[in-house]
Amino acid sequence: MKELLVLDEGDALSTLRTLRFKGWKTGVTTLRDIRSRASLPDVIVVETRGSTHQLSRVADALAKKQDTSRTASFVLFFTDLNWPDQEESEKDLLISKLKSFPNPDRVLLFPHHGRSAVKAAIEAIEPTVDLVLRKVPKELGDSEPPKPSMLDKMQKVLAVTKDLRTQRGRLSAKLIADLYDLNQAELARWLGKQKQAVFKTPDAESLQNSLEYFERIARLRTELTDDDFRKWLRMPNEILDDRRPLELIAEGKWQLVADLVADMITGSPT
Repeated sequence: MKELLVLDEGDALSTLRTLRFKGWKTGVTTLRDIRSRASLPDVIVVETRGSTHQLSRVADALAKKQDTSRTASFVLFFTDLNWPDQEESEKDLLISKLKSFPNPDRVLLFPHHGRSAVKAAIEAIEPTVDLVLRKVPKELGDSEPPKPSMLDKMQKVLAVTKDLRTQRGRLSAKLIADLYDLNQAELARWLGKQKQAVFKTPDAESLQNSLEYFERIARLRTELTDDDFRKWLRMPNEILDDRRPLELIAEGKWQLVADLVADMITGSPT
């Protein structure tokens, strides 16, 4: 089912919060929630009222997220800005912001707003969204396990993450969430799954490829205590251009962080 979310930064119309379309999973989100997701929804609706600054700020955040998304990632901006009357400098700013998206052909700006405008736009682009979705690959964890590592056969390294496995020998989303100090809904979002689906059977076979990345990152516990490992996840890292490892994990860059951990354990150059 396609996902459609309305971005609510405190000024979304109440009528937009209750948008419903057949064949779509709909809801409301915030920029904070969007930043914590692995991918954008298939369509996100943004309504701004008379503020190029607000639209610009939101566009920056969504453009960054679209770059890592494995979804259709259509962004629809609805505004009451009167385009013919806008200052040329403001027009240039908006155009540059929209062109900064990795897929600008999936970003649309509408000079009107309201429930009827959103409804008409969704109905118009739905066939295009369906076509794009047929080409979008599955989430990384659904189809591809981590690439092989020289650490895979080192018993000392493997032993340090045995506590992330259940009696069946499978990795557990619950045990990983506990170690990483994540709430269950957050981890489920990163896995591209519903919370109920993940934590009803946290060691499901369908989750193993995804959870292997988290297990490989947790191998850093050969060098750090659990508390220090959690701190490391949340501290800016010079090798990652001062970004936090957990931030990259939230963006789906699991292999990148796993490779960094392997280099740290083996002392290999990065």
